[in-house]
Amino acid sequence: MVTQVSAEIATVYRLFDGNLHHARCGRRLIVQGWSTEELHCYCLTCVESVWLPLSVLNE
Repeated sequence: MVTQVSAEIATVYRLFDGNLHHARCGRRLIVQGWSTEELHCYCLTCVESVWLPLSVLNE
């Protein structure tokens, strides 16, 4: 039995004001929480969760 899994990549970008934006729709992401390794954001427009490794945010 073959199970299909969505492996779509969610991309974000940071504007000069420091806010993270969802590349798909251009809207600002809402931070919902974090762990020791990841930041959990949510896009209200796309109704989608976005997990970001904290290591990429420090650059």
